[in-house]
Amino acid sequence: MSVHIWGRAAASLCLGSALLFASGAHAEVGSTLEQIIQLAKKEPPLQIATQWAGPIISESKKAFQEKYGLVVEHQFVSGLDDRERILNEALTGRVNVDLVAVSGDLRDKFVSAGVLQKVDWSKLFPDISPAMISPNGYYLGTGINQFVIAYNNKLVSAADAPKNWSDCLDPKWKGKVGVYSRPLAFVQLYIKWGPDRSTEYHTALKNNQPVWVSSPNNVASLLASGEYSIVCGIGYQHLKTILYNDPSSPISIVVPKEYPYQVGEAVAVMKGGKAPNSAILFAGFMATDGAKYYDLFGQSNPLKEGTEAQAMVSKAGAEPFWAGWESDGKAQSVATRAVVTVWGFPTGR
Repeated sequence: MSVHIWGRAAASLCLGSALLFASGAHAEVGSTLEQIIQLAKKEPPLQIATQWAGPIISESKKAFQEKYGLVVEHQFVSGLDDRERILNEALTGRVNVDLVAVSGDLRDKFVSAGVLQKVDWSKLFPDISPAMISPNGYYLGTGINQFVIAYNNKLVSAADAPKNWSDCLDPKWKGKVGVYSRPLAFVQLYIKWGPDRSTEYHTALKNNQPVWVSSPNNVASLLASGEYSIVCGIGYQHLKTILYNDPSSPISIVVPKEYPYQVGEAVAVMKGGKAPNSAILFAGFMATDGAKYYDLFGQSNPLKEGTEAQAMVSKAGAEPFWAGWESDGKAQSVATRAVVTVWGFPTGR
């Protein structure tokens, strides 16, 4: 995150907060599920902002409407810039999104800016796993980022393909490894391995002359087109999207033995939104009845029985690892900066 961007955001914090309070009373939010359902029926269509692509959008919208009779309108957001825009707009009193999926790096910022509505998720939806509710009560984990290794099966045989993270360092892959320049895949591993082992690993990875790519979608597309042979560390959902659109794509996926995952989609209700009750209902729906639709997007929970992710982990004999909600925010930024510094980048994003 650049100093300039956050300097600007911090400078506008007081003004933005004042505008939020000056903008009049917010929409009423129910205290029980029954009240929330009744109030939601009086609200305009729900506006959600996530990185979804493909059938998860239509399937979840359809199922939610069938259950509650409520309409959902989706806007695509990706990376930090889109979320920063939503945050900065909220700081000036413009709230055009009711429910937003916030990137791990920015979750602390949204909370400290005072733009989120705290929700008692466990009271409203007792079937939700407590592990999926952030300790501060602002975020509900609905989608899980799983980080995998992948290879082009026209260029690499299954026998030669990497099986774990250390295999990405093999000299035979020198100049043939694609790596996403925002090291989301390595945040949880940094926490598990510690700074010394992480520095050793990423020094060796850099020396293997990987191809740095600025977009995870580009990483997946370039792998499919044969621009490089393997990808070391990418969110499974980016590969899932390509394979859904083109089942004949020559992408094969490896679940590494050390299997990092984290809450990739932590949704939060924006203060000042026009449909906060609908937002609460939709978030709770996606964490319960609607959780199955994350299989369509490659963001299901590897610890939840019956999910595609759990089946992948079980088949590979992998060890899922997530350091918990405390690995968000500052901890994620520290890990990111540490990794990209070893890679030789000036700052972490």
